[in-house]
Amino acid sequence: MQTPGSQPVTEGSDQVVRARVTMGYDRGMHARPALLLAQRAREFQADVALVLISCPVDISTPPGTRADAKSMLDLMFLQAPRGSELDVEAVGADAEAAVEAIEALFRDRFGIRD
Repeated sequence: MQTPGSQPVTEGSDQVVRARVTMGYDRGMHARPALLLAQRAREFQADVALVLISCPVDISTPPGTRADAKSMLDLMFLQAPRGSELDVEAVGADAEAAVEAIEALFRDRFGIRD
């Protein structure tokens, strides 16, 4: 399943770079982290997506749902609360750098301290 407007990461001849991250921010994926993540993803030419793997609570978004990481709205549709596991996937010339940058956002809890 995909969120509205999302596209699968194209594999073609490019290799998909993946990393598993956990939502550590207390409020989950809401407007502020979605905006910060989308802004960071847009810094790269690679196609970047987040895929919901698991969630600690019942939400309407099923596992396997893919969101375009460059779209704030797509990211918010994931509804990923704290403790959710997601895969960051990227394809393109700077895919590895894109995945590393997004991993860093998750590690730093999006730089949000409240």
